[in-house]
Amino acid sequence: MQAMSRPTSKLDNRKQAGSRRTQAERSEEMRARLKQAAFDLVASGGLGALRIANVAKTAGVSQGAVLHHFPNKNQVTLAAVERALELANSESVAWDTVADDPDRVLRAMIDEFRRFFFSDRFWVAIAINVEHSSEQGFSELMTNKVAAMRQPVYAAWQEKLVQAGWKNTIAEKLVRSGAALISGIAVRRMWAEPDQLSDEIITDWISAAQAMRK
Repeated sequence: MQAMSRPTSKLDNRKQAGSRRTQAERSEEMRARLKQAAFDLVASGGLGALRIANVAKTAGVSQGAVLHHFPNKNQVTLAAVERALELANSESVAWDTVADDPDRVLRAMIDEFRRFFFSDRFWVAIAINVEHSSEQGFSELMTNKVAAMRQPVYAAWQEKLVQAGWKNTIAEKLVRSGAALISGIAVRRMWAEPDQLSDEIITDWISAAQAMRK
């Protein structure tokens, strides 16, 4: 897994530059506005709320404007997933964590996984993924999108663990197993709240991970 810099959009870069917007940038701003509206609708009202008319109303634009940027319902749905993961990536501390304390790096990673997997960012993405899992073409497109957007975060954490003293192969396993552990605990909330045993399992995982450091 190759480490990458924090993902940023062309819109973010232009805003930082403070220069006058081009037509392409105005179009990108509108897309971002519509993606936010799509995400907000699913986060607050579930998948049933994700309709073209609702996206238009929430964003304060015409349905034609929505369809200009996202020509069909599947594209609007994918936009909601993209926004969920954009928010998660922007909130990641992977690129800002200083790797001078192995224990701190490990716990920072687990804390971030906990924030993500227990947030509406994750639940919006997973709900849409499950709903469309039987649509082979669209499901594959969505899976590839999620993988591409999450990979930089996991690569950054892997690099931090390597800098903190773990071998690269071990670091990769720790990132994957840590994400799997916390996501599993998050999904378990569907039938049971996190309890002391969940905390103990995380503590045991951290202890085992520390013992694997060279």
